[in-house]
Parts: sequence; C-alpha cells; structure tokens
Amino acid sequence: MVHILGQYGYSFLFLVAFAENLGLPVPCYPLILVAAALAGPLHLHLPLIFLAAILAALAGDGIWYQLGRSKGRPILRKLCSLSLSPDSCVNRTEHTFRRYGVKSLLVTKFLPGLNAVASPLAGMLKVSRLKFFSADLAGIAIWAGSAIALGRTFRTQVEWVMEWITAFGRTGILILGVILAGWLLLKWVERRQFYRLLERSRISAPELKERLERGEDIAIVDLRGELSYHGDGLKVAGAIWIPPYDFEERYGEIPLGRPVVMYCNCPNEATAAKMARLLIEKGYHEVWPLLGGLDGWVELGYPTETVGSGASGLTSIATASS
Repeated sequence: MVHILGQYGYSFLFLVAFAENLGLPVPCYPLILVAAALAGPLHLHLPLIFLAAILAALAGDGIWYQLGRSKGRPILRKLCSLSLSPDSCVNRTEHTFRRYGVKSLLVTKFLPGLNAVASPLAGMLKVSRLKFFSADLAGIAIWAGSAIALGRTFRTQVEWVMEWITAFGRTGILILGVILAGWLLLKWVERRQFYRLLERSRISAPELKERLERGEDIAIVDLRGELSYHGDGLKVAGAIWIPPYDFEERYGEIPLGRPVVMYCNCPNEATAAKMARLLIEKGYHEVWPLLGGLDGWVELGYPTETVGSGASGLTSIATASS
C-alpha cells in the first residue's frame, strides 16, 4: 500500500475513496490515515489528501443519490441484498433517517452498512440536491478530516506498525489475508445457514390466499419501517402494522393461539424470519414469513388496503433537518 501510495499518490487515494463510496469493500479510511501519517516520506500534502478524498466520496455518493432519485426502492433493496447482514440493512437505514433526517449523513460514513445505502435512500425520499450535497459534504469532511487528524497524531505509531508489517513481508500480508478471508467465510456460512432455514419455513402468497379463502383465522403482520409503510401506501388486507423497532414492545397485539404470517421489504424476507423466530420464543406456534413479501403479494393482484397518504410521512423525514 505504501509503495502504491508513493508511486501514484493522490490518484490512488481518489480511486480507493471513489470505489468505497460506490459500495466496494475497500479500506479507504485506513488508507487516508496512513497517507496522512507518512505524508512527509511520501511527498504528499495534507490539503490535497483531504481534497482527493472529498471529491471522490462526493462523486460516489452523488451517483447513488441520483440512482435512488430515479429508480427508487429497487436500488435500495438491491444494495441490501449484497450486504452481509441483509436482515438489518433496510430497516436500520430507514429507522436512522426517520429519527435524524438528512442530519444522519453527518455520521453515516462511520457506520458500516449505512454508508452504502444512505445516499440512494436520500434520493428515493426526494431530498433536495442542495440539502443532500450540503449535508453529505459536511459528513465527508468530518470523515476524511478525522482520518487525517488521527494519522498526524499517531504518525509515530503508524510508522512503527508499517515497519513491523514490512519486516514480516509476504508472511504479514498472508496473515492479514487469512484473517480477513476467515471472517468473510464465517459471515457467509452464517448467512447461508440462515437462508436454508428460511427456505423451509416460508409460506407462499397463493398458499396464504387459499387458506384465507377457506376461512382460516390467520393474523397477518406488516413489519416494514415507517418510511416504507407510508411511502408505499398499501398493505395486505387486514394486516397489523408493527415496525421492527417496536416489535419487542408491541408483539402482544398479535393474537396468541392463531397462525401468524409476517412480511417485510428486506431481501429474502430476512427481517420477517428473524421476527418469526422471536415470536416463537414468546410462545406462538405457527409463524411463517411471507415468500416475496408485499411485492410478491401485490404482483399477483391479491387483496390490499390503503394505509393513507404517504406524502406527509416522506416529507417529514426529508425535511427533518430543516
């Protein structure tokens, strides 16, 4: 890394920062920190390191913002499907925006998972370009500035660590690579095991509709966050709305002793499966996530209800920082 920094300097910094803000798993923050710590030996200037990081991050975020503005929720769902923790990606991001609005962009760069989805979510909510880029620029400045400040403050320690790693040569790189690969493999195995369990426990939309038509008394629970619930403006007919962040307090609203079907807007119904497992632990016996969620139900033309105008909910979130 130091060799490439010395050879390509600001171009390499720009490329890595741009790639990370496009969603690629590259370590930009440590790179900025090392570049700042070794600025003297590498013949780099701190203001130009800062400028390269800001321009690259702003360009990456701008692309996702525009995609979110033009393509809407499918972009957000696609991004979350690539996450190692898709069960929390959508709802955690929407919950953050619900509470803090555009101000959340000041800290999303420090929160793994949120950084990739905050920009398209802001675009989906039709946050004005001026508000988005103002807040995003401030957040990027805090992010890049903190890396530079840490690099300069602990430059002696950074130099020592780099010398230690260099002393190990290829062995050091191999050790770091094995640790990283092992962690990624563990997350992947956990995810596959979860999805295998999920595939055996879901109920399809046609099966649910058939059981309802037979007169079975099934409780249906809508687990979407507030933005999705009001923004989409529809729910499965008769569904009880309980956002995931209120589930622990409100699960008692679900009638005990009745079969329960739950749906969300997460990839592979992961949040619905997670809450179904929690509900079973609370003493409920027949609980299933709905295969395809609300989208699958609507695509088949099955009965839905209007939940009221979504405009006010979306507007309140988009303007929360005003």
